[in-house]
Amino acid sequence: MIHIHYFDPELATWQQRHVSQLTSEHRLSAPIWLDLSHASSEEEQQVMQKLAIAPTIAEDFTRQRHPPKFEAQADYSLLILRGYADADFIEFTRSAQVNLLFSRDILISKVLCHTPELTELLTPQLATTANTTVLDWVKQLTLVVSGSYLGKLLNFEDELSELEDTMLHKGNDELMASMMRYRSVLRKVNRNLAYQKDIFADAMYETDHPLAGHFAITDLRDFYEKFERLHSMTDMYYDQLSDLVHGYMSTTSHQINERMKVLTMVSTIFIPLTFLAGVYGMNFHNMPELAAVNGYFITLIVMLLLGLGSLAWFKFKNWW
Repeated sequence: MIHIHYFDPELATWQQRHVSQLTSEHRLSAPIWLDLSHASSEEEQQVMQKLAIAPTIAEDFTRQRHPPKFEAQADYSLLILRGYADADFIEFTRSAQVNLLFSRDILISKVLCHTPELTELLTPQLATTANTTVLDWVKQLTLVVSGSYLGKLLNFEDELSELEDTMLHKGNDELMASMMRYRSVLRKVNRNLAYQKDIFADAMYETDHPLAGHFAITDLRDFYEKFERLHSMTDMYYDQLSDLVHGYMSTTSHQINERMKVLTMVSTIFIPLTFLAGVYGMNFHNMPELAAVNGYFITLIVMLLLGLGSLAWFKFKNWW
């Protein structure tokens, strides 16, 4: 199902029509917004063919999963963005895909998002007048995409501080598993932000870039700085989580080493005692010490001295 939004000068309001409701009598004034979010594959192909969209751009636009990118042809430009649609960073389901195909007068959008709140924000705002332009819509959607990350990253900063304090005082395997999940999500988010940052970095620094012909340099710099800041934040949080993971593993390894040291000292003390007990536990008839009157007490004293001597040696070496 394809919905067409246009401004009706006679009624002075924005109108929405299904593509099947349009007749030759309808006069559509620019700007025009075609919403293909719920369109079938056949309807998408019909729109692409009617507007003479290049096959490579049409294929990328109609795909439901595609990395962020920008591509331009003579009349139309394709901008694919990815927003963050989950509630937090504990689990990553899928990104909000925003496919925008636009010219000076027409915006064709395809938004795939599983969160109703974000889907509503990713709807172009229809002003009360016809002063809205296609580039205003593209700018609005780009800012919404960047904003879908910012709020969650700022909230995650506080959560990360609490997680760090908890790990320093009473870290456990459950918190360790949570940090590993956070790192996995941040790595995926970081990849999406890197793509989008590079799109606007190229537009700023490349001469004759098509995006530079659509937007002022101040807008491009604003887009770039937003995505670059988000990318830096995910890098920083990922590094902090990595430090916490390595710190927890180092602490756990140190605790294991301490336990092994205690077990080693206990084994070192009891090895000679076990040897003596084994020797004098043999039942040979020709063992001279078996006839000794005080042999039992002498053996116990020797074993006690060996144990105390081992402890004194460990203390001298500062092993405990």
